[in-house]
Amino acid sequence: MKKPKITAFMAAYNVSDYIAESISSVLNQTFKDFEFIIIDDGSTDDTALVVKKFNDSRIHFIQNDGNKGIPFTRNRLLDLAQGEYIAILDSDDIAYPDRFQLQLNFFSSHPEAALCGGHGKIINKNGIETDKKIIVPTDDLVNMRMLFGNPFINSSTMFKTEIFRELNGYRNFALAEDFDLFIRISQKYKVANIDTFLVKYRIHGENITIKRSKDQEKHELDILENMQENLGISFNRNTLNLHKELFTNNLSDIHFPAYFELLVAMKTANMKSKRFDVAKMNQFLFNKWYEILLSKRSNIKALSWYFKKELYCWEYSTFKQFRKMFKSSFRGLIN
Repeated sequence: MKKPKITAFMAAYNVSDYIAESISSVLNQTFKDFEFIIIDDGSTDDTALVVKKFNDSRIHFIQNDGNKGIPFTRNRLLDLAQGEYIAILDSDDIAYPDRFQLQLNFFSSHPEAALCGGHGKIINKNGIETDKKIIVPTDDLVNMRMLFGNPFINSSTMFKTEIFRELNGYRNFALAEDFDLFIRISQKYKVANIDTFLVKYRIHGENITIKRSKDQEKHELDILENMQENLGISFNRNTLNLHKELFTNNLSDIHFPAYFELLVAMKTANMKSKRFDVAKMNQFLFNKWYEILLSKRSNIKALSWYFKKELYCWEYSTFKQFRKMFKSSFRGLIN
């Protein structure tokens, strides 16, 4: 029996109000050669009843024996997925009709890539579009950007099944397991985003990441430790905490010198490990340092910090950056 090109996957838990619209958005894709695995993770509402109302041979509906959690549920794909690619869609989000085709086009023209995602538009609990968007980076620095944030919308991601199996799927990092997987993929393969809207991302009071954000934070240090180790940094609790502040954009004025030292350590380590292209990484870290300085509107030391030789290179600098640093230093003098 011919295997499908794509395995569309949806994990569901108590989403009876939203899942019908999400399922329909998959079934209505312009690209038709896919199987659709939906796993109900022990819902206590009418989620299963809603799913069973759909009559489409591509749907394979499975129910866990109780609530097993997201990592366990998603890892059932290790045995179940038949497609060459796995396309994730959360059970409260909506895929644009041409999403699968656009991502397959990308993989066709970029065979070295293992993972790709795209932009998202925010919808409310009623499915109505808001004026907010999630614009993800689409340049060739996506893998570096993962050092300081998650550049992917999970619901928009598609990745190669063989690589998912090679990495043994998701680790038990509840609510951060997707980012951890993306990091591990990026350490061996090309990852990217395409410059188009692929999904509508629903915000509502029942979002797991909203309700349980503290659980997610507990795994961030483990992920950052993995990134620092892979880069070649001799990490410790202090470097991990500083990295977390940069990752969550929760900056402290008193830590500005320490942020600088961390970026220098990243630069030095990368020059040895060659984890990233050295020239691109050096410029990326300089621009990150500029962003950090810019976050403090009034800073008497901004200009001198901007020109610190450990990160500064005249080729990276722009007049616009210099002008903003000068203004920041001037405001620091007069305040």
